[in-house]
Amino acid sequence: MTGTIIKKEIASNLLSYKFFVVILLTTLLLATSFFVLAKDFKGRKADYELVRPKPGEAIAVLPPNPLSIFAKGLDEAIARSFEVGILGVSVRAGQKSGNAIFAFFPAPDFVYIVKVVLSLVALLFGFDQISRERESGVLRLVLSNSVSRAKILAGKWIGNYASLAVPFALVSLIGFALMNLDPQIQFGAAGTVRFLVLLGVALVYIALFLSLGMLISALTKKAASSLVVLLLIWAVAVFVLPNIGTLLARQLVDVPSVKALSEKRQQTWTREVLLAIVESRGKDAKPGGVVWKTHYDTVNSEDDKLESDYRLKFDRLVRLSKTINRISPAASFVYAETELAGTGIAEEGLLKDGVVRYKNAVLQEMDQGKKDHAAFAYRYRSIGQVLVQGGLFDLAWLAAFTIVLFAGSYYAFVRYDVR
Repeated sequence: MTGTIIKKEIASNLLSYKFFVVILLTTLLLATSFFVLAKDFKGRKADYELVRPKPGEAIAVLPPNPLSIFAKGLDEAIARSFEVGILGVSVRAGQKSGNAIFAFFPAPDFVYIVKVVLSLVALLFGFDQISRERESGVLRLVLSNSVSRAKILAGKWIGNYASLAVPFALVSLIGFALMNLDPQIQFGAAGTVRFLVLLGVALVYIALFLSLGMLISALTKKAASSLVVLLLIWAVAVFVLPNIGTLLARQLVDVPSVKALSEKRQQTWTREVLLAIVESRGKDAKPGGVVWKTHYDTVNSEDDKLESDYRLKFDRLVRLSKTINRISPAASFVYAETELAGTGIAEEGLLKDGVVRYKNAVLQEMDQGKKDHAAFAYRYRSIGQVLVQGGLFDLAWLAAFTIVLFAGSYYAFVRYDVR
């Protein structure tokens, strides 16, 4: 009986205009996103080739991440150029495609489309599964036969999920395969595995919102009421809660602004330069002399302290913000996807730690009189490391949301009055 219901739901969707409108919209959005962001990636890659350090130069810069096509995240910040000098690290602008139109009309990436559009589409597939059939009398007719409500609910869920997930997965895989044929992109074996994991997490997220739609449908008597309630919940979960969580965390954790940090660094620099000028009179007037070297070391030391204090407070803010934001499944989804793609907050923090270590090594080489320095090396975390360091929690949280919502829809449907 469950199989019959699944076939009936799939056939019903295939014959409805809603299905074709939704699939066409999703295909157009994904195709546009893949095309535009692939062009953007190739532009940033060309930019990287221009700023790529020559052998011996003390510059830490990474090429753009191909997976940023799907999860842009903080890739532009990660791919910035960090130039190491006697005064520490100078941060240059990130790699950009140079197309000013992107500043006005940024193309949504794969993660954004799933987070916003596909979640809403999943609700549209589930909002009337119970209430609409109650209004039409079909539900009463079905239940008059010897079929359990559990089988009816499972058949409806699987049928609608397959109708949505299969076309979405096929379009995503085709788009990925076509981009992988481009010699300027090339994801490689590791990138392919990561994309499949990203797609898997997206499918779990879609399942969550389908379960939510069916839960509200089983709690209301009319399909129109289900739709209104779900639109409110969707807006709060996707847009309101993540922003409220971030604002609340900022109120609880005091983090100095980047401008204030820059001003403190400028004050330290000005003070040490003036002291060096006074102390070097008649002794060592050269900027590279011993007196100046001592004050340069002081500038670097105090800058490191400022950066360390800032990172501690910022990391505390990020942890608290994530904890609060995870009330919304949309936030957990974004955290999981960006970290798995290597464009998340944690990845940026690890990169900055690597840049600091590189800077210290370069300064030691400068003290030894070396002019040529080893190239900066950074390895993105593996999928296993990402999962252990928080990704698995976000994925488990999404799965738990889905299970609880489906269990709630079953409980509500068992008690549902079909009259």
